Amino acid sequence: MRISKQLNNNIVIASDSQGREVVLMGKGIGFGRRPGMEPDMRLVEKQFFGLSSGTHIQQLADLLDRIPLEHFSLGMQIVEHVQEKIQKPLNETLVLMISDHISFAIERQKKGLDLTNALLWEIKKFYPDEYQLGLDALDIVQREAGIRLREDEAGFLAMHIVNAQYGSRDPMAQDLIELIQDVVNLVRYTYGIDLDENSLDYIRFVTHLKFFLARIFTKETYHGSEDLYGIVSVMYPKAAACVQKISSYLRQRLDYSLGLEEEGYLIIHIEKLTRQ
Repeated sequence: MRISKQLNNNIVIASDSQGREVVLMGKGIGFGRRPGMEPDMRLVEKQFFGLSSGTHIQQLADLLDRIPLEHFSLGMQIVEHVQEKIQKPLNETLVLMISDHISFAIERQKKGLDLTNALLWEIKKFYPDEYQLGLDALDIVQREAGIRLREDEAGFLAMHIVNAQYGSRDPMAQDLIELIQDVVNLVRYTYGIDLDENSLDYIRFVTHLKFFLARIFTKETYHGSEDLYGIVSVMYPKAAACVQKISSYLRQRLDYSLGLEEEGYLIIHIEKLTRQ
């Protein structure tokens, strides 16, 4: 194994015999070491495979300039746990996003500044596995750092995990953007109004679209109760008619038929989004 980059005295990037990049952490492991030298493996406390891009390695270096090393270590442990449980390809920037979020969350909690996750209910409902991984992450933080973060943070972490399952290099990401734009435009044209893209209702709606469209792409089925649709379709007939247009579009574009509960949730989001 040879060092390819020294990030600081306690962390280096090295290449193993198979040419894979590995992050090595340990007190003093980078001291006096230069690229091409062998790391002292006796000093290694943690190692992480997962960053292959030079851009991402530079992002890691930038991240370590602003967060404690202990918080990056937490991020590594969380991502290793996620990889073990989820058994799916993940965007390699997940460790950076998780570490950054955990560090920010810890600092906010110390200052008594809490963020409410407006999407927590949707996340728990539609992505229970990722939400459970978010709760597992809170357990890791509590065990290693002695701090119990709020449940809202489990939802935020779950969103990172969901997003990591289709990264920017995945063609699906571009398809998602186009589909979301088309669905939003269907709402605009149906109601003949401009939508406030900075409003919480708009952000909730787009995030909801992103979640359930990603589930369609990854062929994850969802079966729910039909009761919700029966209630809200009567309460909000215009939103229900708009959802039928969206359902028809998705059936033609993706060969996917929305379930009645999925249509029910869309009706609620569209009603909130278009309420004047």
